[in-house]
Amino acid sequence: MPFVFKATCSLLALFSTATARRTTKLPSFESFVALQRRSYEVGSAEYAERRTHYEKNVAAAATQNSGLDAMWTAAPNDLWDWSDTELKTLRNWEGGATPKSATARAASRAHLMFLQREPDTSTPLPEEKMWSDLAMAKRIKNQGPCGSCWAVASASVLEGHVEIHSGVERTFSIEQIVRCTPNPQKCGGEGGCRGATAELAMEWVLQNGCSDATAEPYTGTDGACSVNNPEHAMMNMLTLNAEPSAATAQASTGGAAFGMTGWETLPKNEYEPLVRALAELGPVAVSVAASPWHLYGTGIFNGCGKDAVIDHAVTAIGYGAENGQKYWLIQNSWGQGWGELGHIRLERHDGSEGYCGMNNDPEKGVACKGDTTPVPVCGMCGVLFDSVVPHFGA
Repeated sequence: MPFVFKATCSLLALFSTATARRTTKLPSFESFVALQRRSYEVGSAEYAERRTHYEKNVAAAATQNSGLDAMWTAAPNDLWDWSDTELKTLRNWEGGATPKSATARAASRAHLMFLQREPDTSTPLPEEKMWSDLAMAKRIKNQGPCGSCWAVASASVLEGHVEIHSGVERTFSIEQIVRCTPNPQKCGGEGGCRGATAELAMEWVLQNGCSDATAEPYTGTDGACSVNNPEHAMMNMLTLNAEPSAATAQASTGGAAFGMTGWETLPKNEYEPLVRALAELGPVAVSVAASPWHLYGTGIFNGCGKDAVIDHAVTAIGYGAENGQKYWLIQNSWGQGWGELGHIRLERHDGSEGYCGMNNDPEKGVACKGDTTPVPVCGMCGVLFDSVVPHFGA
């Protein structure tokens, strides 16, 4: 049954089993293999290797769950027998650091016409906001062993905003976004299943539109783009000279067909813009450091240090609090069997508290190729570092 968040009261009811799960004995590898319907041959080298990965995670989970004051509980999921290399394929989205090259800077200028509206910060924000009633929040996607999280997050956010804007439920083809989005500067990875950014995905959809997921279903593999001349959008973006009218005309055959007028990268490492975008606009594609997330079972996750390598894209669908502990509600792309039925709650530090460190290896996680200068990151797991939201007509 699809997972639906209704309100804080239902959250409390749903996750009241967290304490009980702390004391539950973690299953043996044999039980895990049976539950996950693995086909490893007993006694084989693969069986031994998978057991090693699983038992390492069991040990880490036991340590986490033994803490009496722990805010979150580790629980087995279908990732617990994956190698570190395989887990990295799930996190091959690397954010949106400002690129240095002249060509990439031109691309950045082209979308500045859509950026940085002046929000009315005088408007009080609600204590809680959840977009869990949207159809997209009930569709938990599984990216599989393809670094397409950047495309999944972008498609999910667009689905939510189309529904908010028009009341129409539709899907966006992740497959098409993965295969067609140009990434000439290798921002966030090599492109396709090897990583890109939500900014690139939003720009491609704005310029070209996007098929429904049923027309081009997801396979989790790289391949030929189904749209003619996939470099068309990038070249348009590079040649526009910050003339909004020209950009609008260029987009009339793309995202404008379903109401999209642009997209915005929120100010980096600032709390107010993200919480306000969630409260007033809708879901937001956010960047996070997700290397410890494969252990997560339930609760409010606070397992990232202040220094973090941003390496994954997810969809923020709300914020709230439980027993006074604030959190961001995040929809992931690792299937419904992971976390709280496909979701994680991240500890939320408001603007007065802050939670900031450094990403000291940005080329692995946040930058275009060649950008190696360390950058500051804020929020639990760096959630405030890079956030992207589409704009739709009034």
